[in-house]
Amino acid sequence: MTVLVVDGPFEAGTDLIVGELASAGCPVFRMDTAQFPVELEFRASFNEGCWEGVLATAHHSVELADIKAVYWNRPGTFQFPGLSEADEHFARGAARIGFGGVLSSLEAPFMNHPSKASAAEFKPRQLQVARAAGLTTPRTLVTTDAQAVRRFAKLIDGPIITKPLGTPVVAHEGGYEQMYTRVVDLSKLDGISLTAHMFQEQVGKDFEVRAVMVGDRCHSARIDAGSDEARIDWRTDYDSLTITPIKTPCAVETSLRRYAAVMDLAYFAADFIVRPSGEWIFLEANPSGQWAWANSAELPLANAISRTLEEWCQL
Repeated sequence: MTVLVVDGPFEAGTDLIVGELASAGCPVFRMDTAQFPVELEFRASFNEGCWEGVLATAHHSVELADIKAVYWNRPGTFQFPGLSEADEHFARGAARIGFGGVLSSLEAPFMNHPSKASAAEFKPRQLQVARAAGLTTPRTLVTTDAQAVRRFAKLIDGPIITKPLGTPVVAHEGGYEQMYTRVVDLSKLDGISLTAHMFQEQVGKDFEVRAVMVGDRCHSARIDAGSDEARIDWRTDYDSLTITPIKTPCAVETSLRRYAAVMDLAYFAADFIVRPSGEWIFLEANPSGQWAWANSAELPLANAISRTLEEWCQL
């Protein structure tokens, strides 16, 4: 009865989960898709309606039939050193369909299944599903038109913010740039036409919350920012943050359960702004959101996730 953990090697939350599982005596096989095929071997045959075979590294192996739960977070891309660009493109496609296809067909519960996690990443759909689930959402514009941004700002009649829609990291010749939420300067909208951009009203806040859903239970962390930068995007200045557990309002937790059901997710991390009035405003929900920075004895997120995986192994 093994938990398959699929993630990159430097994810703090995953390290905590593996530690919890080890302490509970639950066998774990941890791997990264970036290890395939150089450091990770697999074989699988389709018999009697299911896949049978083995995953193996130089030091560890697991039978596919022994995998009873899967924790799938943010594994790396397949690596094919030495191949030409054309051959690498072919090999990566074959690995995705073949290797990835076998893993995604495992007859075990996933946290989260990669196809469900991928579908849940679309921020415009997140807002639509959240609203239908009963959550309050900010007024939002997605566009490539600078004039539309100015009209939106006039409608809002106040400051607006912009946030990245895709990977929040841009590679430049000189290195990498982290993209954070920022207040929009309407005089500097060059480049809007290059791709889709998201704009939202800047909601007045008392504090922010990261609500971590594990199964049907919500674990919320209150985030109080101690700097001007962190007040706009708390990821810019972790050292200034004060993190404390907070009770999730019943109505919000009920809506998050509805959201999870529609998105078919066993885990996600939702971000909220809480107005001075106490109203919770949904911003987005990451199906592989980070939480290790909030894990504590008072907010035992690693334990909640690992216990769920253990329970799945006992089904």
